[in-house]
Amino acid sequence: MIRECAPHFCGQGAGAIVNTSSGSGFGHPSAVAYAAAKEGVVGLTRTVARELGRFGVRCNAIRPLALGRSTAEYNEATAKWSTLMALTMRPRGGEASQFAAATPDTHPPAKIAPIVVWLCSDDARAVNGRTFHVTGDLVARFADSQYERQMVHDGGWTLDALDELAPAQLVDDLSNDFLLEDHPELREWDGASGSERG
Repeated sequence: MIRECAPHFCGQGAGAIVNTSSGSGFGHPSAVAYAAAKEGVVGLTRTVARELGRFGVRCNAIRPLALGRSTAEYNEATAKWSTLMALTMRPRGGEASQFAAATPDTHPPAKIAPIVVWLCSDDARAVNGRTFHVTGDLVARFADSQYERQMVHDGGWTLDALDELAPAQLVDDLSNDFLLEDHPELREWDGASGSERG
């Protein structure tokens, strides 16, 4: 669709594209292909913004969360993954998710459309290559790609130099949130299905 629209948008010197990604792109047990595809949409969005921005064409993405009739089907299809999903997809630090009490009434698909229309309007003419989360009453802009921390080593890095410096300068604030040591029932591999037991 973008390839077909680009010549028209570029020729007229204006255009707005809004792609649909998903929070699943951050990692979603039971949905590897979907998560990879949806994160690819973010890369596509950033690339199109950089390629076509010079012609007045904007490209942004949304990561929507809405609940509807398909929610029950989704819950049924992912039932065996529900515990792992709840433990690994929650916000870092274990805070309770603000979406835990979400229902089809509080988070309907109709609440997604306004941000899409707004991103296509002249009021959003300065917005290009960005990604937004939209769900229920919330609209949030994600930070663009940027370093959290960095290190420089004259002459390049060696394994010994990384062993010496990285633990204190690059990763001392990190922990492996996905070990789930307090859930031994989820740490048994079922080689036949490639999933956790239970």
